[in-house]
Amino acid sequence: MSVIIGGGKGFIGQRLAQLLREKGFQNIWIVSRKSDGKGNTLTWDDIRSGNIVQTVKPIKAIVNLAGAPLISFQRWTDAYKNEVVQSRIGTTKTFVDFVQDLKEDKPEVYVSMSGVGYYKPDPVKEYTESSEGGDFDFISRLARDWEQASEPIETKSNVRRVILRSGAVLGSTGGMIQSMYWPFFFSVGGPIGNGQQPFPWIHVDDVCLLIIHAIQNSHVHGVLNACTPELINNKEFSQTFARAFSPPRLAIFPIPAFLMNTLLGPERGLVVTSGQKVVPKATLQSGYTFKYPTIKAASEDLTKLFK
Repeated sequence: MSVIIGGGKGFIGQRLAQLLREKGFQNIWIVSRKSDGKGNTLTWDDIRSGNIVQTVKPIKAIVNLAGAPLISFQRWTDAYKNEVVQSRIGTTKTFVDFVQDLKEDKPEVYVSMSGVGYYKPDPVKEYTESSEGGDFDFISRLARDWEQASEPIETKSNVRRVILRSGAVLGSTGGMIQSMYWPFFFSVGGPIGNGQQPFPWIHVDDVCLLIIHAIQNSHVHGVLNACTPELINNKEFSQTFARAFSPPRLAIFPIPAFLMNTLLGPERGLVVTSGQKVVPKATLQSGYTFKYPTIKAASEDLTKLFK
């Protein structure tokens, strides 16, 4: 059976495809803007047209990882904000229409990403999957709208739906680790601001294995917080990551909060200068066991330049 991955060319999607193959899934289709003509690749136009149904069915799962980078140094213009929205909600609606048009042979499960930005930043309050959110700022409303956009897959098409509200995804081949590896390697890295802000995170392997857990287990449904049960702050993350190098490095050069707000803009700057204490209550209750439950274990893996 097929697994279709929207946005599968990103660093999460590439690792997910690799782990799916290791688990025995061989018929994996990657959806992106343009087809590279290699292997099982599709475009969003292919999904919209529906002409590929006979090629990809039967479908085990659809996983949507698509989304323009939220935390990047791309200028935070109205045009880019619209791209951030449409790359998430637009692609979700494309999958909604695709599933509704299938009539028969619908996928067993639809899995989508969301973010812990759904919850209002708070240095004390702990959030579980049932906590309120989605009404604080642009990013929280984006998470809310992104999650709501896929509701018809469950309510109208009767397909099991799983939403992963992800913390910062840590992987050596992309995301924030790729940009901070060398500064920390040369001991010129450090926390953001005073480093006391909560830092919800997850290793890229765990976010991928959690997706596979959702695909393989029919009892898994609804919202799962995709972040580890270990609650740490940004300073603890920075110091642990630096110490994981051999020999251990220092993390004594903080990045001023005002600089991040200037570079990212106040809406995105809030994501890195503040944070949420997010507890994966439903995730653990679903039976998932984290491969990297602590930042120490994750950092020991992430600081290996050659694996």
